Order: sequence, then structure tokens, then C-alpha cells
Amino acid sequence: MKSMKHFALAAVLLAIPLSLLTAQVPVKQDLIKMLEAVPAPPASSKDAFAKTAVTDAEGNITCSADKVFTATDRQIKSIEETYAEQAKAAMGASPNGVPAGMPGAGMTEADAKRIQSMTKEQKIAMAMAMAGTMNQPVQMEPPAVKAAQEAWQVLYAQTQEEFQRGMAMQQEEGRLMEAYNLSHAELDSLQAIEISKLPQLSTGEMSYPDPVLLKSVKLKFADKHIALADKRLAETGKRWQAEVARIKTRHADFLKKLAACGYAEGAKNFSTKKILSDGQMTVFKAMLTQVELSRHAWVESAGWQGLKKRIEQE
Repeated sequence: MKSMKHFALAAVLLAIPLSLLTAQVPVKQDLIKMLEAVPAPPASSKDAFAKTAVTDAEGNITCSADKVFTATDRQIKSIEETYAEQAKAAMGASPNGVPAGMPGAGMTEADAKRIQSMTKEQKIAMAMAMAGTMNQPVQMEPPAVKAAQEAWQVLYAQTQEEFQRGMAMQQEEGRLMEAYNLSHAELDSLQAIEISKLPQLSTGEMSYPDPVLLKSVKLKFADKHIALADKRLAETGKRWQAEVARIKTRHADFLKKLAACGYAEGAKNFSTKKILSDGQMTVFKAMLTQVELSRHAWVESAGWQGLKKRIEQE
């Protein structure tokens, strides 16, 4: 339990899948419905243990939230795979008419070597040709696409404020986690003191605390750890629900208009699709943070019930 008690907030936030790639176009997925279906932190550690505990053939108990998050993980994987397919397809594509083999057009290793072997004059000629294809006029977007773009621009203008807010929340969560870990550590110290005062039994040259009394003390403190975990769950659940509601409210207009324009399917400019896909990915990442925070709450709280179970089996 020691490593679990000192689980850093950064580990939760960095648990967001590293396979995310830059999307080229938005994915046709209702992120609001997806977010609403994400399992909230459990109501109690007892509930968490009942749904996450796994016992192997040797009786060892571990806690995994895989079953709880099966549907959510499936949806996340689907979106990630779509992003990956887009990236793979883009390797051979030429957005905005950029000739294949030129920088920005999915250049291969062979292309890179070919460019390195060019003379200065050849490189200048290639750069001029690329500039000519890149300077194509921007086309007017359909009203629905333009509406989605404008909705995202409103959110994008608040990027700095959101960043500062996120940093403040992370610092506050870190402070709460540190206080929570300290409380568990204090219980461990009190347990050690109480155990040291137990009557000792002797067997030859060895002495040890009375097993019955020792088990009683461990169970008493296991219940104290559980009470502490349940208190944190109640606080975590409130903050989690409030943040989910904020994410939904803040992005509702953009996501509604993104769906209304067919997820930029009718956009005339590649840059428009890219901007809208980046906007959608921003919402997706915000959702992933909430998924990982909830997942951690399930496993961490269940672990204290698992500790008590192991003591009972001693």
C-alpha cells in the first residue's frame, strides 16, 4: 500500500494514452455522450472493491478497474485508432496540393536523402514550386462549417485562461493528495506504536506480539484507513462531477455545431478541417483526464478494502 499512498497527481494526468496522434479531420463521435457515460468515482471503497477485486488461484488479491471502464476504454481506443489511421494515410497524402516528396507532404526517408543530395539551385527550385502550391487562395466555407469554426475560436481565445486554471487545479489536487497521504502515514505510525506495546510471546530465543491481538490492531487501523479513503472519495466525487459538468457546458456549443456541419465533412479548406479536429481533440483530452482521475479513485480506494481482506485471511 505504500506506493499507492504516495501516488502522485502527475502520474494520474500523465496516464493519458501516449498513442494520441495529431488528427487531420474531426472524428464522427459525440464526445458529450461519451463523457456522460464515463464511470464516476465510486460512492465508497466497499463498492470499488466489489467491482474491481480480482483473486488469483493462490488467493492473492489485486484491484483492477478494467471491467468498470470496458465500454469507455473501447470508445477511446476506437478514436485513437481513427487518429492513427488518419496519420498513416497522411504520410502519402499531399494536403493543399503539396507535391509528394516535398516537406509537409508525408516525406519518406528516401525523399529526405534525395533532397540532401540536391544542389543549391535544385533546392531553391523545389522551394519555389512548393511555395506556389501552398499559396492557393482560401475558399469560403459553408455556413455550418463557418459556425463551428467561430464557436471554436471563442474557446481558443480562452486558451491562456484555461491553462492557468488547469495549473491551479493541479496544484490544489496535489496539495489535497499530499495531505491525504500524510493522514495515512500518521495512521501507520500510530499502528506501529500500538503494536510495539502488545504483550510478547516467546519461543526459545525469539519473541513476537500475540498474533490474536496483533490481528485485532491491524484490523482496527485498516478500518481507519478505509474511513479516510471514503472521506476522500466523497470529496473527489464532488470535484469530479463539477469538472465534468463544466467541460460539457463549456464545449456544448462548439460540439453541437461541429456535429451540425457533419464534422467538417463539407469544409473546403484543409486548414479548416485541421483547426476543427484540433478543437475536438482538446475536448477529448479534457475527457481523458477525467477518465484517469476516476479510474485512479476506483483502484486506490479499493486497495484499502483489499488490505483489510488480506489481514482477515492471515
